[in-house]
Amino acid sequence: MYPPTQASYRNKLILLTAVVTMVITSVVWFGIGAAGYWLMYKEPPSFQILVEHPETVELGEEFEVKVSVENVGSDKVNLANVDFYDDLLDGFDVVSITPKPRSSEKIIGYHSYNLFKNLAPGKTHELTFKLKAKEVGFWSGDVDACNTVQNMVTYYTEIEVVEVPPIEN
Repeated sequence: MYPPTQASYRNKLILLTAVVTMVITSVVWFGIGAAGYWLMYKEPPSFQILVEHPETVELGEEFEVKVSVENVGSDKVNLANVDFYDDLLDGFDVVSITPKPRSSEKIIGYHSYNLFKNLAPGKTHELTFKLKAKEVGFWSGDVDACNTVQNMVTYYTEIEVVEVPPIEN
């Protein structure tokens, strides 16, 4: 066997450096992920959501969906947004929202209404969505309320849109 060359030492050093770098980087990313998980989920959010609306509406009918977010904790809550998932809103047009959110954005799979509202302990923020039924069907999905660190509470709801019965003479 031939004695090791300087090039073979360099190749082994490069390989060793790559392995050590990969291990250290993996540990750091795992630590960042664990810290993020701990910050997001160390305790449940101190707010709750309630969604009220009729169970059944007629095609073309305008109706209200009331979303109430209540701070049930002892500290202020920074309410960031309320999200409606597309599966719920697909059968409706949003006519109006009261009070008007600061902004809204369509994100893959849901529509987010940005509020950035501070809720003192025991206080409730209410939004009223006026919707118009545009398609017959059974529409269901989640409505989420999120704080500024994206802790969220979810309310699952269902609305049925039926045909308008013909008027008999």
